Amino acid sequence: MGSTCVVTRAFWRRLSAPELAANERLFFEIYGQALQGRPGTTELLNGIVDSWLAPVVEMLDRLGFPGEHAAAQARLGIAVTRGLLLDLLATGDRTACDAAMEQYIRLGEVYLARS
Repeated sequence: MGSTCVVTRAFWRRLSAPELAANERLFFEIYGQALQGRPGTTELLNGIVDSWLAPVVEMLDRLGFPGEHAAAQARLGIAVTRGLLLDLLATGDRTACDAAMEQYIRLGEVYLARS
């Protein structure tokens, strides 16, 4: 899990960087409009999760995550990351969001150690 943790931490640091906040707000705004069926936005929903799953599953497989659980872990990781980004944008509480991501990473470490 060591490599997975390094990659996950780097991924979180990059996605949660303050200079990307405007892009993230736009992403969530359009995502919400697409979910409501607003014309011109619904195309975003095509692959909004699936396009991220394959590369994350591939990375998890490469880094040693048990193959039979990689797809579920990838989906969970995407959901946790998006949720924490939304939390960070709404609250501005970087310390709490970073701590929550670190907890998620540690839970993955525990899971792998027991597998």
